[in-house]
Amino acid sequence: MIIARKRKFGGALKGAAIISIGGLLAKILGALYRIPLTNILKPEGMGVYQTVFPVYTVLLTFSSTGIPSALSKIIASGENEKAVLKKALSLFLPLGLLGSLLMAALAYPLSLGQGNGDAFFSYLALAPSVALVSVISCYRGYFQGKKNMVPTALSQTVEQAVKLAVGLPLCYFFALSPRSGGALACLAVTASELSALIYLKTKSAKPLSETPASDAAFGFKRLIFTVVPVTLSSLVIPLARVFDSFAVINVLGSYSADATALYGIYTGSVESVVGVPVAVCYGLAVASIPHVASAVVEKNAARTRELIFRAVSLTLLFAALLGGALSLLAVPFTEITYRGLSTADRALTADLLSFSFPCVILLSLHQTSSAVLIAEGKPFAPCIFAAAGVLLKAAIEVLLLKIPEINIFAALISDFFCYLIAVFLDLVYIISINKIKRGKKIAYENYSGGRGN
Repeated sequence: MIIARKRKFGGALKGAAIISIGGLLAKILGALYRIPLTNILKPEGMGVYQTVFPVYTVLLTFSSTGIPSALSKIIASGENEKAVLKKALSLFLPLGLLGSLLMAALAYPLSLGQGNGDAFFSYLALAPSVALVSVISCYRGYFQGKKNMVPTALSQTVEQAVKLAVGLPLCYFFALSPRSGGALACLAVTASELSALIYLKTKSAKPLSETPASDAAFGFKRLIFTVVPVTLSSLVIPLARVFDSFAVINVLGSYSADATALYGIYTGSVESVVGVPVAVCYGLAVASIPHVASAVVEKNAARTRELIFRAVSLTLLFAALLGGALSLLAVPFTEITYRGLSTADRALTADLLSFSFPCVILLSLHQTSSAVLIAEGKPFAPCIFAAAGVLLKAAIEVLLLKIPEINIFAALISDFFCYLIAVFLDLVYIISINKIKRGKKIAYENYSGGRGN
């Protein structure tokens, strides 16, 4: 029995490794794109480019973000994967198209409301991506539910490779201003999503029309009731980013002429680098969902606890190692990679990276703990806990942004408290519903595949 458990967890680790390697490769390609892009567009151009992404992410959340996790859970629970995919596409493609239309229609008022009218054309260039990502998410959830993480990993790599190949030449030769640079960079994102969709479509083994009639019983009701809470859970952090895009530029703009540039440094230069270790740990979150969901369906409490313990422990280990390395190497990394920035901007970027170590750990843990709760059938819990964190973040950020000596560091400090509250509540709830006792004995049993009921 212990051998069987180890084999099953080995499958989870293999899936996590595939997603993590794919995510790492994608982030490396993303860095190879983002670093020269920052040097080409400068902080102000990056500020224009980054301004559109909080709203874009919220629209994606409504139309696609919860889909991979939800479909993965449904398929892992035993539903026919083709029937699930067919229903998902018929529901979420129209939602994605609606999101694209909304983004295009609201481009002008949104850009003005954010205090950055130059972002108007960036919104238009990025709008088609909402519909494309909706379909991409359905295919990723389909493959992940089958515990095949390769298509997801490779599609992420395709996205970044195409964005690099298209975006850098466009911006280098044709970006004549921050406005045009932001729009061209967003156009490259749309091209990258189209390429990823083409790849995933070709990987789908059989035409959806071949779905057996007997499997048509899978209905929209279960799909919606599974996706909606996951979507709500995924929506909270993007809403915090929307708040950032309004608060940072408008509040800092009251006493600093560099508000857009500061926002571009934090969201473009810093968060993109912080995302590398977080992406590596993301594989553990994605891979844990179908395996934990299967264990819950089997009512195997011991295996469920074992999977949770190892997923959280490995996330903490990798996040601490990678985040620590990022913090220690922040200064030389910034000096080498962001040579196109001014000395003052490089120093600010290095300082922000140095202090981002706790956020790397907490955000990585939040990914895994939220995935565990989704797999255990508690998808509303991470939504509520993350919302509590975001409310605290908003209060802290507004107060600190008004202090010139703190300025953009207010975003980093408020992020720390946001993730801290969310992770703490996630873990407390996970422990309570799984009846994980304190002490070395339980930890050892979980780690070694100990006995359970």
